[in-house]
Amino acid sequence: SSIILASPSPASLSINLHSLGGIRARYVQPWEDANLGNGVYIMDAAIDRVERDGDLFRVYLHSSASGGPFVAEVDEVIAATGFSCPLQDLPELGVSTFGQSRLPAMTDFFESATVPGIFFAGTIGQGVAGLRKFGIPANSGAVHGARYNARLTARHIAEQHFGVRIDRPTVAPREMVDMLLDELTLAPEIWNQKSYLARALERQADGSMRDEGVVPLAAFVDTPGPDGIAVTIETNAQGSIYPIAYVRRNGRVAGESPLDPQPLHDFRTAAHARRMGDIVAPLMPR
Repeated sequence: SSIILASPSPASLSINLHSLGGIRARYVQPWEDANLGNGVYIMDAAIDRVERDGDLFRVYLHSSASGGPFVAEVDEVIAATGFSCPLQDLPELGVSTFGQSRLPAMTDFFESATVPGIFFAGTIGQGVAGLRKFGIPANSGAVHGARYNARLTARHIAEQHFGVRIDRPTVAPREMVDMLLDELTLAPEIWNQKSYLARALERQADGSMRDEGVVPLAAFVDTPGPDGIAVTIETNAQGSIYPIAYVRRNGRVAGESPLDPQPLHDFRTAAHARRMGDIVAPLMPR
């Protein structure tokens, strides 16, 4: 027996993309079998139609590269037609969507961009692209990314619509560096949503720094606000993983401040403390 896998565009692997935007490593067995000639065939081809022929099916394809036709006779066909959001009547209420998947247009807090008061949770949150640094998408299309988006949205709804007061403790200046390095080493939110969610501190009117918790990185970078800092984990195009900080002063983020990688991703080192100290220095009370 054999398996034919056909797709109009070449398949991408997560281990090559450095993100979950590609095929997960646990599903790479067919790819390996194709490379070894072990009965799996991977084709860059579009499927034109499928016809029954007695007990068989004829699958008509054309090559994505040459356009040449190809017909495969197979016993079974599985057609993966893509993902589309089951929004039901929400578009009739004014919820705007985009793309083939009909994802809703949303704010950074997963609220409909066209109908305020309608929020979304789950893997539908992939409709909020974030910064997409190096072209790497967030993990919002997977459960371990979507869960942290949902927690952030729940907190936002509680505060904005139900008057819930979330405790935001003050962080003493001498504690800022250690607190930020602890977060960069241990926080699951920013490790599972690299360059997408961040831990933020903001300066208050009395000069103290308040812990704002986990925030959407894009909102911190793009929205004017008080002086503060947001830190997250970043992966670059070469697959290097390292911390990065964004300092907001005078209402805007002027740039970014990366920290060095660490082989075991433990950034609670003296060198990282010195670097973080330099980054937060402009925010310290005079």
